[in-house]
Amino acid sequence: MNSYKSNLLIFFLFLLSVFTFYSCTYTSDEDCDIPYSYVSGTIYLNYYSELNSVGNAVYFDEIGTSDGYNGHGYIVIRTSTSEFEVYDASCTNDNDEDDDHLEIYGTYVECPTCGSKFSILTGGWPFDDSEATCGLKAYSATYSSSKNTLTVRN
Repeated sequence: MNSYKSNLLIFFLFLLSVFTFYSCTYTSDEDCDIPYSYVSGTIYLNYYSELNSVGNAVYFDEIGTSDGYNGHGYIVIRTSTSEFEVYDASCTNDNDEDDDHLEIYGTYVECPTCGSKFSILTGGWPFDDSEATCGLKAYSATYSSSKNTLTVRN
């Protein structure tokens, strides 16, 4: 009987630690104000030599016929030899008040209005000292090595 109570106590302590960990480190998309912008287009990577190296990022004012939320455009970064991330170039903190898009500085981007910084190499999450608490809005990207293209859509 003592073994059963001991195992039950360990199980509840485990659940408590899991809930505490996830509730403190994650801000859900419902709390963020950047809505998805319709995007469907192809980027021909032969024209963007910067994206041939891992860790390099390029700003696009539009992909296909979409120019992103509030016309801020998109940021594309190569995260590995066969993977890319595409983010809306809108700050998740000052998205309605800001007329400017995020600026690229190597593997992070910065909002010119509030100064929030986001790591674009590791998921688009804001740095700890940023005013922004939500990560950047990400879009689906499919890389074709045979055509050297990146198809972006949501």
